[in-house]
Amino acid sequence: MKLKSLEISGFKSFANKTKIDFMPGITGVVGPNGSGKSNIIESVRWVLGEQSAKGLRGDRMADVIFGGTATRAPLNRAEVVITFDNSDHYLNSSYSEIAITRTLYRNGDSKYLLNGTAVRLKDIQELFMDSGLGRESFSIISQGRVESIFSAKAEERRTIIEEVAGVYKYKQNKNRAEKELSGTHENLNRVRDILHELEQRLEPLAEQSARAQDYVNQKEQFDALDQARLVLELTDWYEEQGDNNDQVQVANIRNLQSQQLVEEQSTALSKLHDQRSSAESEQQQVQNELVELTGRHQQLLGKRNLQIERHTNRSAAKEDLTRQQIQVQELVEQLQAKRATQTADLLQLEQATRELATKLERLIERHPQKQAKELTAKIEAHRNELVAAMQDLADVKNEQKYLEREDAQSDVVSLRLQERGQQLAGQLTALTGELAESKERLDQAQNNKEKLTDEVQVAQTKGKELEERHQAARQTWFAALEEQQRQSVKLDSMNRVVENYDGYNQGVKNLMSARAQFPGLQGVVAELLNVPAEYQVALETALGGALQYVVVDNEQVAKAAIQYLTQHRLGRVTFLPLTTIKGRSIQADLWQTAQKQPGVLGIAATLVRVAPNYQAVLDNLLGTTIVVDTLDHAITVGKQLHHRARLVTLDGQLMNAGGSLTGGANRNHRNGLLVQQGEVEQLELTVAQTEQAVQAAEKLVKDLAQQIEPLAAEFRELQTALMNSNEEEQAAKAQLQILVERENQLKREQAALAFELHQSDDATAGNALQRQDNSSQLLTYQERVTDLQNKLTAMTDEQQVLQVQIADADADVATTRSAYSASKARVEAERVRIEELESQCKREETRLAELNGQLADLERDDQDVIADLDQLIEQVSQEKMQAEHHLVELEQTIADTGKAVDNLDRELALARDEQMQIMSLLNRLTGRQAELKTQIQHAEQALVDTYDTSFSYVKSQMTELSLAEIRTQLKLLRRGLDDLGNVNLHAIDEYAEVKTRFDFLHQQKTDLETAQANLLETMSEMDTEVESRFKETFDAIASHFSEIFVKMFGGGQAQLILSDPEHLLTTGIDIKAQPPGKKFQQMSLLSGGEKALTAISLLFAILEVRPVPFAVLDETEAALDEANVDRFARYLHEVNARTQFIVITHRKGTMTQSDVLYGVTMQEPGISTMVSVNLTDLPAEVTN
Repeated sequence: MKLKSLEISGFKSFANKTKIDFMPGITGVVGPNGSGKSNIIESVRWVLGEQSAKGLRGDRMADVIFGGTATRAPLNRAEVVITFDNSDHYLNSSYSEIAITRTLYRNGDSKYLLNGTAVRLKDIQELFMDSGLGRESFSIISQGRVESIFSAKAEERRTIIEEVAGVYKYKQNKNRAEKELSGTHENLNRVRDILHELEQRLEPLAEQSARAQDYVNQKEQFDALDQARLVLELTDWYEEQGDNNDQVQVANIRNLQSQQLVEEQSTALSKLHDQRSSAESEQQQVQNELVELTGRHQQLLGKRNLQIERHTNRSAAKEDLTRQQIQVQELVEQLQAKRATQTADLLQLEQATRELATKLERLIERHPQKQAKELTAKIEAHRNELVAAMQDLADVKNEQKYLEREDAQSDVVSLRLQERGQQLAGQLTALTGELAESKERLDQAQNNKEKLTDEVQVAQTKGKELEERHQAARQTWFAALEEQQRQSVKLDSMNRVVENYDGYNQGVKNLMSARAQFPGLQGVVAELLNVPAEYQVALETALGGALQYVVVDNEQVAKAAIQYLTQHRLGRVTFLPLTTIKGRSIQADLWQTAQKQPGVLGIAATLVRVAPNYQAVLDNLLGTTIVVDTLDHAITVGKQLHHRARLVTLDGQLMNAGGSLTGGANRNHRNGLLVQQGEVEQLELTVAQTEQAVQAAEKLVKDLAQQIEPLAAEFRELQTALMNSNEEEQAAKAQLQILVERENQLKREQAALAFELHQSDDATAGNALQRQDNSSQLLTYQERVTDLQNKLTAMTDEQQVLQVQIADADADVATTRSAYSASKARVEAERVRIEELESQCKREETRLAELNGQLADLERDDQDVIADLDQLIEQVSQEKMQAEHHLVELEQTIADTGKAVDNLDRELALARDEQMQIMSLLNRLTGRQAELKTQIQHAEQALVDTYDTSFSYVKSQMTELSLAEIRTQLKLLRRGLDDLGNVNLHAIDEYAEVKTRFDFLHQQKTDLETAQANLLETMSEMDTEVESRFKETFDAIASHFSEIFVKMFGGGQAQLILSDPEHLLTTGIDIKAQPPGKKFQQMSLLSGGEKALTAISLLFAILEVRPVPFAVLDETEAALDEANVDRFARYLHEVNARTQFIVITHRKGTMTQSDVLYGVTMQEPGISTMVSVNLTDLPAEVTN
């Protein structure tokens, strides 16, 4: 690559456009001080991207623009164009010739062009990166650069080696990597913080989730076992309930029998008690009578003895009795007089009572009880005999009746068994039909289940397909949303670029930002044109900078805008007033010729759509430009038109009028303004299309969701129906099993009935033989009973007569006794009040009666009296004996009745005990019956309410476990659930969510750590590469430096030394030198000239290691003496074959070695001009 030319216009002292053509070899630039020689070097640095105004010896960048002189006005812009021959593609570009243009306007606007195309400063910098060229490269060496080498610190000199080693890009990459590493480290720290927080949550959540899952598992086992327990308990309870009902029926029957027996025995006992009470009452009466008779007997005996004694002493006794009678009579009269008023009523009652007592005595005396007793004894003896005979007869008859009943019962049983057999046969027949129906129901349930299963599978498949479509639609929707957002963001970005006029000159930007101040400002050309996409590149090239021209209504608007830009130094803008701009068009003959050529697409102005009022602008800019498809066709067309028209190809190659060609492509090509505008339109279309795609995808998602919902409902209904079908199938199976068991039971019962019928027939045959034996016994017993019955009948008739008499006597006695008792009760109260008086009265009356009796007895004949008394004594003795005998009989009756009562009491107690036991059993059975009913209800309700299932379904799903085993397991599970305590069931989902996030972040952490490790590895590799390149370059430069030093000084030695060779990334570089005749020492101890020549030797060593196509030396040798200048110049001449040198100098030795000399003069004060001399064309003596 070679430096071809440098074109300077308006840069510093080069007011006029000046072009310097550089030839191979050494080009010297000479001139007096202040003529502007260094401005050439600065123009090169400036066009290559220098951004420091101070580095260009100015205060601000606008100082590089020609500032005017006494005779020249200042210019508004500075422009430098540097052209390189890149035919060897030394620079990484496809162009064989590269022209870089930098333009600066006084308003601050600037632009860079690469082969006429606007580019960024960054693009220029990247073009020269690591090429050895550039504003800060060693291709430009000034006197200050030489001084910086020997005045720099050791650490600062290493940048020289780094630049030569080409590690700048590595350092930039490392800086970016360090920034990425810093960002990665921050992200990693954030992720670690989040992971730490999640990890703190994860462990307790994992424990809670495990406990919750354990709880769920145990609870499911517990529920399943509890259901099984309920079913087994229900099964046991159902059986127990059936047995209990049978026992209750039996107990009720026994209870009724026991009640009947107790009632019969109670009635019999009551009769015995009545009999005993009657006998005891009669015994009391007889005892009273016996006492009375005993008293009368003793009284009569006393009277008889007294009569005998009185018979002896009759006279004295009569007198005494008479005297006593008178005294007692007087006393009685006195007493009677005293109680007369008080006892009038009582005397009447007592009289009545005495009369009743007398009557009762007479009735008792005349009572036919003795005769009846004797007759009763006889009757009882016959009755006992008759009872025995009748008992024998009854036994035979009972046995006969038992046999008859047994035969009858056997007939009934046989008939019942036959009827039951018929019933069983009918039930079996009916059961056969029920079995067929049950099997049919089971088949139907199974068929229905299979059908529903198929339907569920079909619905599930359909739902799965629909769900997959829904998921795919959702993914498409999300992708469309993402694409819409991406395109919208891109459109927003592009709109901001358009709105901010990015890519436009600063003047255009500043003016368009203030366009509201200029009502007549229509806009920039680029935004007023509507260019089809296929022509955008071509017209972008054809219009070039005209795309940034501003269209205004008239010159006044343009003037106002220019004044605004000038006043505020905001840059320069080209204006197109609609009132003055005129359209241009290609000559008709040229266009006719062009139309006939292949590849001609049309006149550029006709390929663009624009508003009618802008047509003149369009024609002015593009009316003479023809668009051709390819460069080959453009060359052909150009020749046909004799290069009188401007041609542009679709790919942006330009053929100017006159035949010049401009073409190529940049590596980092940036889209032009038209393409940018087209991209905005295309993006708007794309965003609209993506919005439609989003809407369509969203509609599809909603439609599919609407299809899924009824399908899901149908699927749930089918699942429910399938579950019900399963239950129906299980119920049908259970019913069929029940019917089969029922059939087996009926068959077993049939066999049992046949056996009972056989036994009944055998019993009937045996009973017939026994009845024949009993018939003969019946006749004998019957005759005996008849005879005893006849005798007993006669006695009974007699007894009945006596009984009638006894009954009448008993009635009279009872009536009289009742009246007597009532009379005694009525006078009891009066007797209490007058008890003493009555007692005394009774005693005196008794005494008076006795005296009267004694006197009467005395008056009668003693023998008659004694005879009467004897007769009475005999009579009373007889009555007394009868009473004693009757009393003995009554005592025997009472004793017998007492025994019977005791026996019946014991039997009744036993019956009542048995009844109580039966009642207790019945109560227990009834209580258990109610308890079973409650337990069954609760268990059935628990299956429905707690587990939402049925007895049949659970029973069909049960495992072969006993109730005891289930209860044991339930106890263990309940203990396990209790041990778990309160459980957070949400922890399962929360743990899964946190675990997923933790795993995701952990993966991110791993990725970040991997990225960090990769970055560190990359940085390490970069460091290794930098160290390697640095060391390699340093060694090479050090070697060449030592050689060149000797050449430059004509001897001596010099070395480059690493200050810290162990750390190549940070080590500094020391320079030690030994000019001829001097000692080996640090460069800082050398003289000024020695320092300069040593630094120049180092720079030349660098150029040896990293040759550059050209080098610009700005008075580099100014500090050297003539001898050293000659050696310096000769060295340049030695190496100019590989490096093109441009030397700014005023030293003769350097000039003489130059191939071309350019003289810089100021014929006009303040304005530099150039004069060139090609020394290779001059004779040698002239050059010498």
